[in-house]
Amino acid sequence: MSEFSNLLNSIPGWLSSSLTALVGTLIGGWFTLKGVTQQAKLSKVETERESLELQLSVLKGVKGEVFTLINLYNKRMKTHIDNIKPGQMLILTFPVGDDNFTFYEQNANVIAKLNDSARDSIINIYTYSRSLIQSFKGNNKLIEDYEKILIGMADNNKDKTMYKRLHDAKINVMVDYAQGIKKY
Repeated sequence: MSEFSNLLNSIPGWLSSSLTALVGTLIGGWFTLKGVTQQAKLSKVETERESLELQLSVLKGVKGEVFTLINLYNKRMKTHIDNIKPGQMLILTFPVGDDNFTFYEQNANVIAKLNDSARDSIINIYTYSRSLIQSFKGNNKLIEDYEKILIGMADNNKDKTMYKRLHDAKINVMVDYAQGIKKY
């Protein structure tokens, strides 16, 4: 032990101070690195947890929006659609707005990050729903046009033959359209 003590005493002060500072810096740096690494791991875990919570929240919101739309359809239209007979028109307007998928549209960036199966299912549901809504809008327009033809037919000053042809053609289109809606 005395040899070690003599060796340490023989080292110049400036070198001893430098070595002590270096060792202190290395030990301090190592602990700092460990702390930063641990904090980074904790931050990553927290970020992943928050991402999963957001995805779950979006899935719940999508579910709520889809079920609301399904319930609305079932309440207002399902019976009418189910009762369309072959050769029959759907003479019932279904008021449809333009902002039917607000939650879906506002959260598309989160939906894009979901796993393939969930994302594809959600996209399929919304694409199908949009198509069905466009069909109802189309049927609403056909009814509007049909009513104009009926008004024209009732006007005694109009060309009755032309309106009869328009009426018959419009009925054929409306029957085909109603049968297409029923197939949905």
